[in-house]
Amino acid sequence: MQPAFSHKRFVSVFVVAFISACLLAAGVNYCVDPYGLFGARRIAGFNERKPASTERVRVTKPYMASRVRPTVVIGGNSRPEIGLDPRSACWGKNDQPVFNMGVPGSSVFMQTRYVQHAVEQGKSRRILFGVDFLDFLVDRNQAGGNIDWRVLGKNFDGRLGAGASLQKVEDMLSGLFSLTALADSLTTVTAQRDAYAATRREDGFNPGLDYVPIIRSEGQSVLFAQKNREVRNLLQRENLGVLYADGRRGQPLQALRNFLQWAKTEGVEVVLFVNPYHVDYLILIEETGKWPLFEEWKRQLGSIAAEFGVPLWDFNSIDAYSTEHPPPPRDRHAMLKWFWEPAHYRRELGDLMLATMLDRTCGVPVTQGFGARLTPASLPGGLNRLRDDLHRFMQTNPATVERLGDGE
Repeated sequence: MQPAFSHKRFVSVFVVAFISACLLAAGVNYCVDPYGLFGARRIAGFNERKPASTERVRVTKPYMASRVRPTVVIGGNSRPEIGLDPRSACWGKNDQPVFNMGVPGSSVFMQTRYVQHAVEQGKSRRILFGVDFLDFLVDRNQAGGNIDWRVLGKNFDGRLGAGASLQKVEDMLSGLFSLTALADSLTTVTAQRDAYAATRREDGFNPGLDYVPIIRSEGQSVLFAQKNREVRNLLQRENLGVLYADGRRGQPLQALRNFLQWAKTEGVEVVLFVNPYHVDYLILIEETGKWPLFEEWKRQLGSIAAEFGVPLWDFNSIDAYSTEHPPPPRDRHAMLKWFWEPAHYRRELGDLMLATMLDRTCGVPVTQGFGARLTPASLPGGLNRLRDDLHRFMQTNPATVERLGDGE
């Protein structure tokens, strides 16, 4: 009888120990909250910075938005996520709380669905939505056909909206009981000593702190070279377009139009804006032969915006902001004021954009003419002016053109 008793006792002890270990791990993961999934209190020196959250943005931002219940929502990809700060002095008391729902590397359809979720969780009546050229490119030889939006959203729609779902349960259980979450909790605690650890704030903003160590160790020119290669490779693909072969708008343009139709039905104000690009980015569009496509994209945006009476701001320009010269190679101290690299602008430039779009002073000096509102009447002139300004810049700055031609 003794061996059987010992065996049962061993099993009981093992089960109790296993459950206790699981509960302990869950408690640690909940308190540290490495992804910002549960909204646990952020404590400086303990869990304020969340480097592991950078890989879980698509999972955690819907839950963040549900907690914040925003009045104003910022949408788009990583450009506005890192450039428009919900804590900017541009926001008024009546705007608060502001939530940044920018989702890096996401499709236009996903961007719009996440913004809709954030609006529905709070009392939002204003959306600032940034659009990015590369996000709207499709294979023009693809047949248009009917788009099954439910299929496109099946990988993320389960965590959007109110009420319980299997996907929400899976997200919570994974955040509490997985060994990956536990390892990320430990990493989160140890990373608090790093002033430049990557993070996402509770308001959804990415302060871009992880750029700084790269600049300090390799120089900002490395960031420019890497992004320029990436953009050039994308733009050199064949059969790129914003319309399908049958003349129908590409899926991203259709998603944007559906989004504006939804906003009109819900009585939500939308402000569209074209993200600013460094002149390097604009030169690459020209040199890869995609400038006519770039202009067609803006004409399509202008048409859709006019259909719903939505303001469309264009922040592409050749000016002191976009023509900052990248620091020379191996310079580990210089850092541009307005851009991290050709595609991502800093919050300092974002404040100027907010001042223009919101028509507020914001305590920042804005150069007259920064940001142009595109209308059916002003669009042709705006396109011509940007094209002429770019060509003039390229003619008077051959070193910049040569630098990009060398593969940077």
